[in-house]
Order: sequence, then structure tokens, then C-alpha cells
Amino acid sequence: MPWVLAVANAPVTWWFAWRTAMHGKDEALRFIKEFVRELPIPPPPQEAMEEATLAVGRLVEITRTQQATRRQMLDWLRVEYEVEKATRKLQSPFDLDCDAFVAEVKKVRGKKRPLSAAGLANLRAEYARTIDPARALAAEALALETQVSDLVNAAYGLTPDEIALMWQTAPPRMPIPPPENVK
Repeated sequence: MPWVLAVANAPVTWWFAWRTAMHGKDEALRFIKEFVRELPIPPPPQEAMEEATLAVGRLVEITRTQQATRRQMLDWLRVEYEVEKATRKLQSPFDLDCDAFVAEVKKVRGKKRPLSAAGLANLRAEYARTIDPARALAAEALALETQVSDLVNAAYGLTPDEIALMWQTAPPRMPIPPPENVK
């Protein structure tokens, strides 16, 4: 099962699905049963299977932790800072540095409810306590996703030129950014 998850979430599968799956609203892809049945899943070498199993397991752990952290942070902002409706940026707090996070909270609160010095300090402290570790987990997840992508590409037998072509013709919203050497 972890190998199927690895393949299904790999950039090469997104590239393939973009060209073959049914498209829905807002660039969504519909993985209807006919598409899923025909999705080519390469058999992995044993070593790749073991690596993928460990990486996918860790990715699942990180995802659960990130989702719980996001919910806790949004709840904390609601209770402590009266942020009733989080903006899109606040819903993805791990993408924000501390200053951008503070600016977004200030924006939601508006000019009529400015932050006190203590409130600002508390917001920055909570960022360091909660979001900084989550950002480190996000970096770990990206490294694992890249590792899994490389395993899947190898299982398909893709050459470096084919991988470069995949990234050069990548559809919107690829699961991970392209490698530095392929842009």
C-alpha cells in the first residue's frame, strides 16, 4: 500500500493524470474508477519499496502533525486574538515567516483593534514555539517527497532527459517544486 501512495502522489503521476484524467472545476482532476484502474503502477525494486515505505510512513506522520498544529494555531488565534475568520494565508501559517504572520494577524484584526506590545510579543513567541518547528517539519516533508519522487521515477525507468521534459511541461499545482537543476 505505501508504494501505491508513493506512486499516486508522485509528480510524474500528476503529470500523467493532467493529460489523461477527467478535469473538473478549478484545475481539479477527477480520479474516476476507469482512470484509477488504468493507472500504470510500476513494480518497485525491493530496496525502493523499503525506502518508500519508510518515507511514506514518515510523511503520513508529518501530515497528521501539521494538520493538528494548523487547527490548534487557528483555534489559538480565534481565542486569543479574536481572529474569527482566518485568511487564506493564515490557513497556511507554515508558509509565512514571523513578520508576515504578524502582519496577517494585524490585517485580520483591522485598525480598530491594534495589537498591544504584549500581544505582539506573545504572537511572536507563539510563532517561535509552534510554527517554527512546523516549518522544519515541512522542510523534512519536502525532502522525503523528493526522495519518493526519485524512487518512482527510477521505477518507471525515466531518464534524466525525460524527467527534465516532465518538469519543463509540468501542469499547474505539481505536488513538489522542480529540482534546482531542472527549470
